[in-house]
Amino acid sequence: MRKTYILDTSVLIDDPSAYKHFVDSDVIIPIVVVNELDKKKTFVGESGRNARVCCRLLDQISNIGDISTGVLLDDNILLKVDSTYYDLEQFKGFGDPSYADTRILVSAYIAHLQDPEHNVTLVSNDINLRIKAKARGIDAESHEGPKCSLSDLYAGNQVILDEDAGLDLQKKGFIDPELYGITLNPNECAFFKDSTGGGIALARKVEKNKLKLIKKNYPWNLASRNKEQSFAIDMIMDKSIDLVTLIGRAGTGKSLVALAAALELVINRKEYEKFIIYRPIQPVGSDIGFLPGTMEEKLAPWFQAIMDNFETLFQTKNGGDWRRELEMYQKKGRIEMEAITYVRGRSIPNAIILLDECQNLTKEDVKTVLTRAGEGTKIILTGDIEQIDNSVLDVTSNGLTYVIEKFKGSDLAGHITFTQGERSKLATLASEIL
Repeated sequence: MRKTYILDTSVLIDDPSAYKHFVDSDVIIPIVVVNELDKKKTFVGESGRNARVCCRLLDQISNIGDISTGVLLDDNILLKVDSTYYDLEQFKGFGDPSYADTRILVSAYIAHLQDPEHNVTLVSNDINLRIKAKARGIDAESHEGPKCSLSDLYAGNQVILDEDAGLDLQKKGFIDPELYGITLNPNECAFFKDSTGGGIALARKVEKNKLKLIKKNYPWNLASRNKEQSFAIDMIMDKSIDLVTLIGRAGTGKSLVALAAALELVINRKEYEKFIIYRPIQPVGSDIGFLPGTMEEKLAPWFQAIMDNFETLFQTKNGGDWRRELEMYQKKGRIEMEAITYVRGRSIPNAIILLDECQNLTKEDVKTVLTRAGEGTKIILTGDIEQIDNSVLDVTSNGLTYVIEKFKGSDLAGHITFTQGERSKLATLASEIL
């Protein structure tokens, strides 16, 4: 028997695509919930991001059909926005009429009365609202579905269970993926495993019919700790790839790997003239206001994370006074650290550009940086799309996600999603459970 579910704001803030979980059912979103989402979409943090994601999803659905009467989605789900404003004078006992929960409760109660079988359930993560609904004979439940998933985002690598292909790759150094029925995007990486789950070889598609064996590389004396780091180093060290995008949670080594490979290419091998690092000026939480001092002094707090990585890399390789060595390369013009604010109008040839934390940039911002690339320039984009501090962006609309999806079919670009935490056990666990 078909059921009807009324979704509360709290459910959609927790899971923007919650309606997808009610298979073979009618799902109603009261118009007051849409109003609440509109208010919350400017909030900083996860609630604001999820509100924006939900609004975008509802807008896409409204383009398919009349959402006021119901749009039939996959899995036989009929989604409707109830745009009726009920006269709350008739429902004085339901609570304060200016309170959104009161209107949601009334919407659920009306649907309950109109259904002779009373197969109506209010879905809310608000305990008090569920109690009020049950007190009026309406079924109510919480929703603990998965959060907005990033699984649809291109990962840049595949695990392939093919022992013969992996062994041939180890022996020859190159194989034709089509001979083994393997389909990969340009510069997509592969991890070959045997039937027992043991690793055999790492590879990257370098031409239409060629998979290349990835060998160990130690840029700036840095050893990769997992397959994703090996993939990223291989792509950054390849001069034929002009754009490398790296995403992953905090502590997975995105920035450290990018810095090490760039230093190796610029300082040791001298394959590029300079290394330029850009970071967006986007605070976490409340901004502390203007900072005094010179431009370098103003930028110093924003680049502290980069400086921490530089300290690790320079001390590991050479020891001694790492800060003096870094300043020497800066004075020679080999290393630059700039705010992205001033990139417009530049034309930068034969350089490596690292744009860090670019999950906080819009599509237009990232386009501005990419179009600064002159002849022989490589651009590396890094970020964590689960840590967006820009209140107008979310996991689907930020510039980094946009670039990854647009360039995944290009021979000039490569992408890797980092999944394994390497900073510490605590950092890894925190990124997973919080």
